[in-house]
Amino acid sequence: MSAKILDGRILAAFILAEARRRASAVARKRGRAPRLAIVAAADGAAGSYLKAKLKACGSAGVEAVIHRLSPASRAKTIGLLADLAGDGSADALMIETPYPRGIDAADAAAAIPADKDAEGVTPAAYGRLFLSKTWKETAALVVPCTALALARLALASGLKLAGRRAVVIGRSSTVGRPAAHLLSALDMTVTLAHTRTKGLAALCREADLLVLAAGAPGLVKSTWVKRGAVVLDAGVSVVRGRLKGDASAGVASRAGMITPVPGGVGPVTTACAVLNAVLLAERRAR
Repeated sequence: MSAKILDGRILAAFILAEARRRASAVARKRGRAPRLAIVAAADGAAGSYLKAKLKACGSAGVEAVIHRLSPASRAKTIGLLADLAGDGSADALMIETPYPRGIDAADAAAAIPADKDAEGVTPAAYGRLFLSKTWKETAALVVPCTALALARLALASGLKLAGRRAVVIGRSSTVGRPAAHLLSALDMTVTLAHTRTKGLAALCREADLLVLAAGAPGLVKSTWVKRGAVVLDAGVSVVRGRLKGDASAGVASRAGMITPVPGGVGPVTTACAVLNAVLLAERRAR
């Protein structure tokens, strides 16, 4: 018996509809739509991900302005980011990955003002998230987009989350750690694991909800999955030109529900980024 597919595109459309309603309210209040500044490398390395964001922004009534950075010195690039950070016409700012040459995650977090941080990458956003305890408290926060997407997909799965076991494989600051915290805010009992966790397979078999965010294609085998469990696969890698998740092909034969790669976590992540931008515009419109 194959797992039911948890199609991220359906949930993404629902989130974008919410963003559209809220963006319209902002536009009525101040006379213009929310505006998101997107910084991307001039070589177009972001590719389809950037196109997806632009399409999602259009669907939600958010004006997206792309700033492409040509190869330049690190100081010049940081200077341009500082100019964009001070641009009063932009409600929100994000830097596409892979980052422009000379820029890393720490630079991105330092260059983006907390009140324009559409991806929840600044220390202020991160701190506010981890100071929250309940799901209700997180609703007013800008949260790392993929982590928020995973929590929204967990809710959409229909699994009764409170008191159930969740295992998150992956400890990155933008996905694994915040996702584990959000699931805890949903009253799940959460274990944060990684590729060096001893007894990882046995640990996974205890999970009612299994989040894959290690970026290790095919890491999780079918025998690691509790029969009927919900599997959310955010571990996207490119293998011979194709996107592959952390789940091996056989996982779908044991899981009760699984997100596809592509078409699962990705579309919801994009929608959550747009919703974050609208939330920041709401704050500025008050």
